[in-house]
Amino acid sequence: MSNIYLLRHGKVSGEAALYGHSDVEVAADIDEKIVEQFSSLNLDIDSVITSPLKRCFNLAKLLCKESQLPLTSVAQLKEMNFGLYDGVPFDELHQDKNIWQSLERFWQNPVQHPLPKAELLTGFSYRVINAWQKIVENIIREQSGKSIVVVCHGGVIRMILAHLLNIDFRNPLWYTNLSIANGSLTSIEVPNKHAQIKQAQIKQARVKQIAKPLLVQGTALLKPATEFNFPYSLLNKIQREQLQGGV
Repeated sequence: MSNIYLLRHGKVSGEAALYGHSDVEVAADIDEKIVEQFSSLNLDIDSVITSPLKRCFNLAKLLCKESQLPLTSVAQLKEMNFGLYDGVPFDELHQDKNIWQSLERFWQNPVQHPLPKAELLTGFSYRVINAWQKIVENIIREQSGKSIVVVCHGGVIRMILAHLLNIDFRNPLWYTNLSIANGSLTSIEVPNKHAQIKQAQIKQARVKQIAKPLLVQGTALLKPATEFNFPYSLLNKIQREQLQGGV
């Protein structure tokens, strides 16, 4: 078996906003704390893959430097592009009633109410799952039992999980009920198969742990986290039984 660890970047510097393709950064001390906590897990990692956006890339570089690992940047792992509102502070958007109402409609149903000049949710799903399948195909092809870290974004992780758990990514509850915390870790197990790679093999990847935070934001310090919530109500009985043993 191989393992893929999806690590979400830390909390970005700047005002609250929809940060999609906007290339904002995370404070260096937060990245350092995430790496410290990740290293304390003593996972045997062979390589790191990352989104090219700074909030992921800088963390991935630090992780590779700490463990002397090879690093690959994959553009398809970027967060969703939120169009005209990408990176614009909510305080500024809230000044315009019409803009804020369009944001609220988007949050309630992102498929039916896309943002102006933004990436469509279906297109976002397609590019993320395409990237994910290539990562899994490479692992299966090598038959090496490798473990890799993928440093990416909350939206990217949600899309991968929806794909693996057979959840309709168009369901608005998937976005409002599932929190992927900054600095959280999602673990996925991939079987190593022989012969020709088939789509069924890629889908056999098993979710072991979802969005377990490495850090929580305290009043003064970043502290190790021990608890998180997952919306089991969105899953069927079999899915809940499978996940509750490892999440």
